[in-house]
Amino acid sequence: MLLRISSIGGRVRLHSLETLHRIDAWIVERPARAPALLAVLMLGYCGLWCGVSFLRHYYFHSSYDLAIMNQVVWNSSQGRLLDRTIEVTSDLGDHIRPYLAVLSLGYLFVASPYVLLAFQTVVLSLSAVPLYRLARRQLASPAIALGVVFCSLAYPPLGFVNRYDFHVEALCIPLLIWIYERIDAGDLRSASMLMLLTLFCKENLGLTIAATGIMAALFHGYRRFGWTWAMVGVAYSAIALLVVIPAFRGEPSDTLARYHWLDDSPSGMLWALLSAPLPVLERLFAPERLATLVHLLAPFAFLPLVGWVALLPAAPTLAYNFLADWSSQGTIYAHYMAPVLPFMSIATVVGLRRLGSGALFGLHDAARAGKPRMNDPMVLGASALMVVAVLASWVYENPVTGTNSVSFRNGVQMQAMGTAGAVSLVWSNDPAIREGLERVPTKAGLLTTAHYAPHLSQRTWIEMIPRAPVSGLHREATAIFLNLRDQRTWRCEDYFATLTAASREQFGIVFYRDGVVLVEKDRGDTAQLKELMRSWRGCT
Repeated sequence: MLLRISSIGGRVRLHSLETLHRIDAWIVERPARAPALLAVLMLGYCGLWCGVSFLRHYYFHSSYDLAIMNQVVWNSSQGRLLDRTIEVTSDLGDHIRPYLAVLSLGYLFVASPYVLLAFQTVVLSLSAVPLYRLARRQLASPAIALGVVFCSLAYPPLGFVNRYDFHVEALCIPLLIWIYERIDAGDLRSASMLMLLTLFCKENLGLTIAATGIMAALFHGYRRFGWTWAMVGVAYSAIALLVVIPAFRGEPSDTLARYHWLDDSPSGMLWALLSAPLPVLERLFAPERLATLVHLLAPFAFLPLVGWVALLPAAPTLAYNFLADWSSQGTIYAHYMAPVLPFMSIATVVGLRRLGSGALFGLHDAARAGKPRMNDPMVLGASALMVVAVLASWVYENPVTGTNSVSFRNGVQMQAMGTAGAVSLVWSNDPAIREGLERVPTKAGLLTTAHYAPHLSQRTWIEMIPRAPVSGLHREATAIFLNLRDQRTWRCEDYFATLTAASREQFGIVFYRDGVVLVEKDRGDTAQLKELMRSWRGCT
């Protein structure tokens, strides 16, 4: 019986390898076939995620961050470079991301948040190109390389990044893969140019670039190149966080507030990390942090652990995300893990190469681990397991219908980031919302809430409504737009307090239907607003 099972297994392995060789030969037969298949994967990705992100925005489930990006890009297109009014007066007082100014060129033709959402999706799809080049060179099989690309594009954490509004640091995902691919090819000049471009995605990318340089120095043999970029990366992040941002903000970066459990000053935080490692280790290895690591590794069948050397550049991002007092920062459901994701894909390629070369425990990267034996059934089996794992991951971490998104339990519902419960994908008062939005004056200084701000932030002044109690409104505020039925991020008492303050400051109702209210200063029906406050019956 055992001999028969072994014989059947041998025939299956042989048939699988022959099939792989036939597919490889078919792809190689015509040079245009590989690019065409790659384009199909990229177009499929773009179609899915443009659809998801567009619908999410259209039905008022995009939020705060997209409102900020939309206002910064729109202001820049109007000549007010990187100006904004949400939280700070210049985006440089929040983060260093000059690409937002570059994106403003697109707003000269079509000024819409959909431009940002489409751009992000296309950029993320482009990560397939350098990944395919790397995988085909290291694995010597175009079919397996395309399989790696498929798994990378279907990787749930990438979908969560794509779905969660627009964040310019998404640009780092294709750039970091391209950096590694160029280092692997020995093209250090191109790698240096790409590393420079990556720094401008966001100030924290300096630490990722520094770790990439250390990896290149220790495991690729490019010592001068690697240590130079390690110093440049650390210096860039330090200057951006401790000098540039405070200069534009007028106070220390609010990013540091997420680490005040360590100390109140950067030097104190560093000393706490070194002198009291036990609380640090407790946070790094808390059960919810280990669960995040499983969410990152499981869709690739844990193959990145085999190519562990390539995971080194992800370490700084994992560390500062896990140590932050900001719940979403330590999960895969927002944008904070963007600098980690490229190295999961890269480490998967390196892991497969190690399996093929037999160099599982060497300290050097797969590029120096010997010639792969792609007829090794272990490599083919691991690749098949990877495809199964990434498809299975959509069952428990589906970025379209899973955590923090659309749920089908009680009809089509969408759970907003940062909320515990689900809300309807299409609001019952959707027509009233849209009519109210059309009536908001384009030049008004506006107060609203996070999920409507992305539709209204192309103006010189916009802010979120205050929390109760409210003693007075900002002097720039001349209009307030609210959907009283939407209590995802603001409570009914916040709406009541805001409108009560507005009634004291001569605001009047301009539009009020199905729980949607628009009030303007020195306009509309002031008596109706006062009566609404006197007879307030709640927000439902």
